[in-house]
Amino acid sequence: EAKEEAERRAKEEAEREAKEDAERKAREDAEREAKEEAEREAREEAERRAKEEAEREAEVEAQRRAREEAEREAEEAAEHAAKEEAERQAKEDAERAAREKAEREAREEAE
Repeated sequence: EAKEEAERRAKEEAEREAKEDAERKAREDAEREAKEEAEREAREEAERRAKEEAEREAEVEAQRRAREEAEREAEEAAEHAAKEEAERQAKEDAERAAREKAEREAREEAE
């Protein structure tokens, strides 16, 4: 009877230890999975932020290039307009000088 009691207690102790080991392993597995999930989420968040930052920087760069292109086109248009105005003014000056010369020669001829 004492032997049976000892065997029963040994069996119960072994079952208790097996149960505790299983619970510890389950807890460790759950903690590991939670840690891995947290790391995955942190990595995904970092990747999302990096992507957003890259998109923001690309947008800023695109706006800068567009602004520079618009400024260059405006400068070229202004230079073209200034050249046309200078040519028009030179033509008017030449026409006026020719007219004045013709008038002067006509007066001199009349005198």
